[in-house]
Amino acid sequence: MKSTEVKKLIDSQEPIAIVRYFEWAIFSKSYTNSRYLLLRMNRNRNKIKEVRVPDDVTSFLVSRLDNFKKVCSEEGCTVWERMAFREKVKEFVPESKIAQLIDK
Repeated sequence: MKSTEVKKLIDSQEPIAIVRYFEWAIFSKSYTNSRYLLLRMNRNRNKIKEVRVPDDVTSFLVSRLDNFKKVCSEEGCTVWERMAFREKVKEFVPESKIAQLIDK
């Protein structure tokens, strides 16, 4: 997905979730990069789509996180949601599809 499309999605009124995780370089455990994924339901609301947030959109995304609710913060990962994304996923997406995403 292009940077402009990701920005529009972040500013839209669609229920989405943002996942921040860290990548460690193979050569150094002390050097990490923050990465962001955007989770959204497809149009049929029967699957969750992952969208990698491009590096040039990261600062834009971080500036918008005040509009999201932090729902999980574990070591190495944080999740924010908007418009009760988690509840909508539970309602519409089959458990088998959720399990596939988690097992990835």
